[in-house]
Formats: sequence, C-alpha cells, structure tokens
Amino acid sequence: MSPATSDKSIYDGLSKKDRQALNRELNRIKREEDRKRRKRNRVILVSSLVVAAVAVVAIVGLVVFNSIRATFVGPLNMLSDGILFTGDGTNVTATKTAAIQPDAQPVANDLDTSTVLRMTEYVDYSSPDVATFETTNGASLQSYVSAGYASLELHPVALEGADSYAARAANTVACVANTVPDAVLAVHNSLVTAQKTLPDGGLSNDDLVGLVETAGVKNDAVSSCIRGNDFSDWVTDATDRAKASIPNSDVTALATVPLLVVDGTAYTGALDDADALSTFITDVFTAASGGADTGDDGSGATDDGTGTAPTDGTVPTDGTGTTDGTGTAPTDGTGTTDGTGAGSTDGTAPTGQ
Repeated sequence: MSPATSDKSIYDGLSKKDRQALNRELNRIKREEDRKRRKRNRVILVSSLVVAAVAVVAIVGLVVFNSIRATFVGPLNMLSDGILFTGDGTNVTATKTAAIQPDAQPVANDLDTSTVLRMTEYVDYSSPDVATFETTNGASLQSYVSAGYASLELHPVALEGADSYAARAANTVACVANTVPDAVLAVHNSLVTAQKTLPDGGLSNDDLVGLVETAGVKNDAVSSCIRGNDFSDWVTDATDRAKASIPNSDVTALATVPLLVVDGTAYTGALDDADALSTFITDVFTAASGGADTGDDGSGATDDGTGTAPTDGTVPTDGTGTTDGTGTAPTDGTGTTDGTGAGSTDGTAPTGQ
C-alpha cells in the first residue's frame, strides 16, 4: 500500500488533531510521488525524443555521406583511369571493367606486348597540341586498333584544374564510358574536332550534351551525368594520379599533353609529323619483337594471316590501309582519309565528319 493511500484503520485511537496532522503528511507524500512521477515521465519523453532525433540525424548523415562518397567513385570501364579499346579486324570494342572506388588505386591494364602494340594516350581536350596531334595521327592510330594490330587506352585529364573546360570534357568522356563505353571513341573524335573553334571558357555542359548526341549517343543517363558533373571528383583524382605517376611507361609523370606511350616508350617527336610517328611505332615494334621475321614480302604480316603489326611503318596492304608509309587511315569505312579522326558510335574508326 502506498504511503499516501487512505486507510481509516490508521486513524484509530488518534485525536482529532493527530488525525489532521497525519492526513496532511499523507497528502504531502502523495504530492511528492506525483511530482516524481511527472518528472520521470518528462525524462522518458525527452530521452525518447533525443533518441529519435539522433536516429534521424544518423540516417540523414548516412544519406549525405553516401551521396558524397558516390561522387568519388570512378566511372565503370575505367578501372585504370583510362578506357581500353581493342579490335578484331572489323570492330573496335571497349574493355569492360568495374569502377574504381574511393581511396582505391587504379589497376593498370596488362602490358602484354607479345600480342599487339599497346598504345596509351593522355589527352586534355582544351589543348591545341592535342588537337594538332589527333588531327594528324588520330585516324591512323585508330586504324591500327580496328585492324587488330594495336590496342588504344585513352586517359582524359584536366591539367587546368577542376573548374576548367577540360574537366567538363573529361567528365563527358567518363559519363559515356560509364553507360555506352563503345561510343567513347566517337565522342573523343568530336571533342578533338570541337577544340579548333572553342569559345572562351569552352563548351557549356548543355553544349557538351549536344555534342555527344550529335556523335550518336542519345541517352538520358549520359545527359544527366554530363549536366551534373557526376564524375568531376574522379577527373580531379585521375589527373592528380597521372601527374604523380604514369604506369607501364618510361615517363615518370604527366607534365604535358598529348602523351602517347607505345609499349612503354613515350613518343617525343613532332606532333604534326605523321611520318615521324610512323617511324617511332615501327622502331618500338621492331625492338619489342627482337627483330623477328615479319614475312618475305616485308609487309609485316605472318604466313598464317594473323596480321602481326607491320614493321615498315605502314598499315596493311589488304585494303585496310595505305602503302605509302604515312599510316593514313583506310578508306573502306574503318577510318577517315582526312586525318581528322572523326568517328562513329559503334566503336570502329570513324568514316568522316
């Protein structure tokens, strides 16, 4: 029985004065219990509200953290910080990979030079030098890939920083690689062509969406990615990594663009000299093959028709290229004849502007 509970038996034998005093004490005790109960209930209520608030903050924080973390995840199919293309004599396709995770290091592609020439190119789409090099040599390089003689790994970078046009252009390539990887070469070629007439500040994100759509990539996810700069953080990180180290190369770090590395050796010749690049590629291939027999006809093809890369600087003489040693792209639909390197969206070397 509570001390404040009334029981007439407790009043037996007490005078009226004592009964009044006892009654006052019992009422006091009851009031004190009520006060403690109300205080206890308030504590429970406040504690419950605090726990609920903490839970809400934790959930919101987790959502925000995941949202921020997602911006540091790289695009699919660019685990090496670049996208790798190979050809089978007819089609050019992108190698599919996972995305690089936050704080992870890129995984360099296998540099097995015993099969095909391994070409790796670092490009900044705001650079006139990149446009000069690509206009002169881009179609030839892509024709080697489509013929199956070489692979090409593209690394878009932004040497002018995160707020530059180059960063938006590199983000554009990443967005396409993430969703429609086989179309990256066509978009790359269009970005190279656009460099010649860039306005001050470069193309806007809306302009870049239009460029990508004109190149044949009409995809809502790609457009949203470009407008939202979804891979801007990855572009910054990838550029910083390239400035710190170039894997599988005799160049220690990226200092200027374009940088073309063939079987681990960087090209240092003139950017607008197709003959110089062809000679360089021939010399690299000859050194890599140890001067192996390339066939009696000097074309660089093996007796079994597997299409070992030529050693005279030309692309093949079977309709997939020229025989004048310039490495000019073929005219059968696997490349352009004007050296601009404008491309299609099916992964093959382009057919013209």
